[in-house]
Amino acid sequence: MKNNSIYKYILTAFCSVFLLASCSDWTEVRSIEINHPDISTQNPELYQRYLANLREYRNSDRKPVYMWFDNSEKTPWTRAQRYTSIPDSVDVIVVMHPENLADWELNEIAQVRRDKRMKAIFTIDFDEIKAVYNAMVNAAPDDEPIALEFRDFAVDSLQYALSLVRKYNFDGISMGYTGRSLMYMTTAERLDFIQNERLFVGMMQDWIARNPSKHIVFQGSPQYLVDKSLLEHAELILLQGRNAQSQSQLTLMLRMASVDGVPTDRLGMIVSATSLNDPNNVIGFFQNGNLAMAELAIWAQSTDVAGVGVFNGSTDYFSEPRSYHFMRNIISSINPSFR
Repeated sequence: MKNNSIYKYILTAFCSVFLLASCSDWTEVRSIEINHPDISTQNPELYQRYLANLREYRNSDRKPVYMWFDNSEKTPWTRAQRYTSIPDSVDVIVVMHPENLADWELNEIAQVRRDKRMKAIFTIDFDEIKAVYNAMVNAAPDDEPIALEFRDFAVDSLQYALSLVRKYNFDGISMGYTGRSLMYMTTAERLDFIQNERLFVGMMQDWIARNPSKHIVFQGSPQYLVDKSLLEHAELILLQGRNAQSQSQLTLMLRMASVDGVPTDRLGMIVSATSLNDPNNVIGFFQNGNLAMAELAIWAQSTDVAGVGVFNGSTDYFSEPRSYHFMRNIISSINPSFR
């Protein structure tokens, strides 16, 4: 990895920040109205030097880290619900609810973009659009919509989703597409599937051509794209490992996606953090009982992935012994020079 001196500078400032800041302030759940002193107010000059080094770090040769952020709470009562509390070395925030952003959200997104060079994007998931349509027409969730009947709904849904980029000044989009193998489809299903995909790919490519400065990633199963030219526009191709139960399953997913037409040097992996609404402790855990985030940190060290992502990563704020403990471990695992 080039320019290791960047990491030395940023690490020095980073350590100074946490030596001066109170660890308990960052892990304790309190009202947002309480004034918490931190390094930005205790030593503004040092903090500005730290931010300058962080911005330089963004330009270094490293593997990006994405974090899906649950912004459903519009009256935040804990720092877990604040964009400004996300670990600084997260590269891209994927906003899980891109509609109806509050003013404080827009201000915090602008702040982390300006000060820390973080990006904020959101996912446009074509399979979810299909599922919503199927529910409207009382079809099974996994049925392939009849292309001629589905077209208007799909176009309207995609146009509306893309309009949010300009409305809220997002830095880009994640193109969500799972798809499935053509092998087990009937002839009619196959024709509808290909026409529906052609619509999605065509609208995405047209929008990308008109917005060349936007950050574009792909998430899902790239091997099932009939037209893999869409992947040429993606800076990263993130595989959906949210339901994986072991490191070996992550490896299998990586192998299955490594087919002709898929740029294997841009493949990454997503796992899920835990859910606060999961009494059975299933979400975010592997079959061996370990956290998926902890397993991803180990797996990424020995696997040639181009980047990683964590779905619903904001729940990791409450981990011990520090806020975002497992998120930080993933970051240092995939980019050891930042430890």
